[in-house]
Amino acid sequence: MPRTPYDLDALQLELRQSGALEIVDAEDLARHAALVLERLGCATAREAYDMLYEDWRALPRGTPESGMRAGQILVLLATLVLDQPVADSRREEELLREAERYGPQDARWQAGVHLTTGAATVQRTGDPAGMEAALARLEKVRAAWPPGSRERDALDVSHAGLRVQLAQLAGGEEDFDSAVEDLARLRDSPAFGEQDRLAMDAQLAVFRSHQAARREDEDALAGHVRELETVLARLSPRHMDRPNLEAYLESLQGRLAELRARRTGEAFTLRDVTRPAALDDVRRRIAALPRNLRVDRLGEVGLVRVVRAMTEGDHQGAVEAFGLLEEAMDLLEPDDERWLRNAGVLGLGHCSLGFLSVTPRADRTGHVDQGIAWLRHAHRLAGGPEHPMYGNLGMALATACRFRGDLRHPRDAPARRRDHEAARRIGREALRASAWQVMLQSGTAHAAETARWAGRNALDVARWCLADGAHADAVRALDAGRGLALHTASVASTVPDMLTALGQPELADEWRAAGGMTMAGPGGDALFTAGAPAPGPSSRLRRRVLRALAASPLRHRLLEAPAPEEIGAALRTMGASALVYLVPGSTDEPGVADRVLFGRRADRGQALIVSADGTTRALPLPHLLVEAPALVSYRATGTPGRDAGGPPVDPGPEPPPRPDHARAALERLCEWAGTAAMGPLLDALPRGFGRVPSLALVPMAELGAVPWHAARLPGRRRSTHGYACQEADISYLPSARLLCEVAARPAGRSRQALVVGNPTHDLHHAGEEAEAIQRAFHPDGDLLGPGTATPAAVTDWLRRQRGGLLHLACHGVVRQGERHSAYLALSGGRLAAEELTEGADRYRHLDLVVLAACRTNVSGHGYDEAYSLATAFLVAGARSVIGSLWPVPDEATSLLMYMTHHFMSRDGLPPGPALRSAQSWMLDDRRQPPPGMPDRLRARVPSIRGDDLTAWAGFTHLGW
Repeated sequence: MPRTPYDLDALQLELRQSGALEIVDAEDLARHAALVLERLGCATAREAYDMLYEDWRALPRGTPESGMRAGQILVLLATLVLDQPVADSRREEELLREAERYGPQDARWQAGVHLTTGAATVQRTGDPAGMEAALARLEKVRAAWPPGSRERDALDVSHAGLRVQLAQLAGGEEDFDSAVEDLARLRDSPAFGEQDRLAMDAQLAVFRSHQAARREDEDALAGHVRELETVLARLSPRHMDRPNLEAYLESLQGRLAELRARRTGEAFTLRDVTRPAALDDVRRRIAALPRNLRVDRLGEVGLVRVVRAMTEGDHQGAVEAFGLLEEAMDLLEPDDERWLRNAGVLGLGHCSLGFLSVTPRADRTGHVDQGIAWLRHAHRLAGGPEHPMYGNLGMALATACRFRGDLRHPRDAPARRRDHEAARRIGREALRASAWQVMLQSGTAHAAETARWAGRNALDVARWCLADGAHADAVRALDAGRGLALHTASVASTVPDMLTALGQPELADEWRAAGGMTMAGPGGDALFTAGAPAPGPSSRLRRRVLRALAASPLRHRLLEAPAPEEIGAALRTMGASALVYLVPGSTDEPGVADRVLFGRRADRGQALIVSADGTTRALPLPHLLVEAPALVSYRATGTPGRDAGGPPVDPGPEPPPRPDHARAALERLCEWAGTAAMGPLLDALPRGFGRVPSLALVPMAELGAVPWHAARLPGRRRSTHGYACQEADISYLPSARLLCEVAARPAGRSRQALVVGNPTHDLHHAGEEAEAIQRAFHPDGDLLGPGTATPAAVTDWLRRQRGGLLHLACHGVVRQGERHSAYLALSGGRLAAEELTEGADRYRHLDLVVLAACRTNVSGHGYDEAYSLATAFLVAGARSVIGSLWPVPDEATSLLMYMTHHFMSRDGLPPGPALRSAQSWMLDDRRQPPPGMPDRLRARVPSIRGDDLTAWAGFTHLGW
């Protein structure tokens, strides 16, 4: 068949004159895509691209004609991809090199080539490497234009759009957020017309809604939903983005309704969510789009329709929504990233139908089997934890396998066992993906947001393992969801050494240079977010580094939680008896059918014990529930202290509780903690002759709010108090990962000390405490106070010490979810937890940090993240840290801290036992001040009440 002759110059002129490059109307866009194929005489975009490339290859190379033709092909590529993905980065690089070297050297022509190439790359999903290359090219060409010029703004918008796409494809919330800020900054550029701005407003509303939903910020999400509603009211009914924007609006309204229901306690409904358009109307509008855009819209609308149908229990609506996704699948090649995404939605949707009671019973097993098949295929295509969907797909598949095993129990016990084993294995693999995605984030806030669901998923998988008697697997599962931001910080500090050992010193140097620096583009000007300082290496650099490390034997260090044998070895090094995970049960009681037909029971609370010999066992604790009335009341009431506050709770309009109410709530909590957990646990542990057990506790979920060492043990007489800390050495650790790291740290070679007291000049007793401790126990150490205890002075001492003890008697502040979530108030500034973990500095040989301040062991990023000032110092290099759970009373704290140093210095006790001895001294109503105690402290000794838990129970020990 003879080929149709074509003229690229004429074709580009025709497109420019018709305004094809600026069209947003769906039907006009489809006509122009068809026009290009018609002029080229081709049926598909791939056929056209192949023909254009081969004809170009036949030209003499290195000539102005070859350079011009290469640029023209690249410009046409942006139109061709509307019909069909044309993914060939090798060809694209070849064409770009020719266009750059031999095409017109006019800067505007070169910028146009790169702009359209970037637009084509955005459409070519599933190719992170191609996006990285396109970003590098844009960064190079943008340097030729001054900031504020129309050309520069257009290039910057293309750059930001690519970064958004890359972040969504490969993970990296910092990339996403900085790109959104750049788009907002560029929105009013004269380079864009009214329609462009309207489209940007819509995208910004969607992107910012995503950010608000990620933070679970109800007010911000409501505002951005209103912005999207306003844009849609102005948008043409024929706009190519209208179907997916309407779907996004519906999805975001549903998310907003979910957050409101969670806050108010009301039932979750979709009554306030916009009713979707009729499916036939949606199909008609989508059918007007070019083929490749149809795929996107079918998938996006199909996803929202499936979720809505699941929420409303609409079996038929879900089946109809599956049709949209299946139509998209028919238009895709299996290697297209969107095929994986749609397959995952189909799998999750079919499994959900199998779980719903509205589904006819005869269809349930078929839906589950079909859903598992889709999910298994999508999970296999995702490849591994580096794919952002791998973890969610894995958890969905694992849950479906677990359910299918229960569903088949009455008829096929071997199938049930196989499905349960598969659920445990796949679930643990999915948890590894959480570590990867968290390590990809730049900054603690993004890391903690990404890890939000990891702890909950870890609890689910661990409960499966416990139910099946697989205790070692339960240990690994629990630790895989704990303290991932802390794990990321620990890994980050060793990245240069690991890369150097792998023979990649240049990448190691790049990592060092990126630590805590402002990210700048070519020419030295800030490329992201107006030059905001980045909290460490960017997500783009982290992605490259993680891939290098994951391809080496160091992969285990990145992704694997320690095995019980490793934990046991660490416990022996530390002289501890056991590591104990406190695993809360669930109050969700299965229905009669589930209990009778499938043998399902409610999850019981348990203590999962790893002994020093590496063996594991579980101790049932049926009353260990986060919904226990004593814990719920305590979290709502808080604990009294000299500066009012308590464990983190959701903010509300209620006035602060009276101190006697808060104290009573704490006492009830400690009574419950003894009967629900610590009494049975201590009774079950073996005791050596003349030695109390030494425990490291890892309380999961909201159990992290409880002072377990202050649990009142059942059966003990109140006259002797009978608290857990009187019968065991009890320390806390965020995770077994950090336990193993801390156990490997040698003691410091010398004994230096820095004591800080009352740096803000408003804590009189803290100043007395610091002076007394320095004079009595560390006379050769340094003492800093008001005016001298600056953040720089403290960190400078930390860098110089070679075996140090740091005591900080000052204010501690926790700010939930903020950039600096916890900090110490020092003279003239703050020392934030994030500055300790995100920077490159690690304070080797640091023996002990005593944080005699309020709430220094309270996490500002959620209980399972366990990210606090105390744990930040552990990550920064300390072997041992003493921190607090609530605002501590100034006078009692000064005595407790003095006695802790007394038992360390005079009796030679390690920090944990020394704190325990000091707390026992506080509990003794016949206590006597030791020789040498200053008169001002001695005078306060008789006024301390042993039954006042707020005076002593708030302090915890971490490490060894």
